Amino acid sequence: MFGLGPLEIVVIGALAVMLYGKKLPEVGRSVGQSIAELRKQWTTISRDLDVSAHLEGRDVRPARPARRFDDDVVGAGSVSAPRFDPPADPPAA
Repeated sequence: MFGLGPLEIVVIGALAVMLYGKKLPEVGRSVGQSIAELRKQWTTISRDLDVSAHLEGRDVRPARPARRFDDDVVGAGSVSAPRFDPPADPPAA
């Protein structure tokens, strides 16, 4: 998680308890609500930008469609290699 080890997480938790004490649940709740609101706003802005780009005639889709991993697995049984024919012996001289 963000490159933090267990010791760093414990230190951050201890500092949070020392700073906020009994208000820690309220602080955590308000931080969670702020993050949720930020995500909602980001989704709205992203959707609005996609719509405006579409209206302006710019293509916002990726250049090639995204591939699914199971596409390779589904057709794997029907794909075969071409038949190998050994070279013919050269004619006798």
